[in-house]
Amino acid sequence: MSPHRLTKFRIAVYGVLVEGGRVLLTDTRVPSGIITNFPGGGLELGEAPLEAVAREFREETTLEVRVGELLFCSQLFQQNPEYPHEQLMHIYYRVHRVSGDVQKDGNKDDVAQATWVARHELPTRRILAVDQEFINSPVFQALL
Repeated sequence: MSPHRLTKFRIAVYGVLVEGGRVLLTDTRVPSGIITNFPGGGLELGEAPLEAVAREFREETTLEVRVGELLFCSQLFQQNPEYPHEQLMHIYYRVHRVSGDVQKDGNKDDVAQATWVARHELPTRRILAVDQEFINSPVFQALL
């Protein structure tokens, strides 16, 4: 789809939690199946981005986190393959665990499971181009 067919702009925020050389990812249900991404999701109207990261992390993993520094924002035009009328803008923040244990078997909603993943395991997963852009960045590479 060409950019003039777009009708929606979706801004989403994500938390990047790294512990023991691994990053916490979620397997999320989408119309075409399962994709792997970072815990996070859409910014709600009137919601501060930092509050959204903490809320989404809690909803998807049950962890309470402290949101740290801004790591990365989408740099390229990214179209949502699941909803082609949407242009995506993803924003990634470093997060630090405050309390809780990861609910590994999902949240009984959109998250099928949460898993700790080493860098070498990332290419074997179905990851959206917008998240792959971040994973390929020097910023992400320096985290693991």
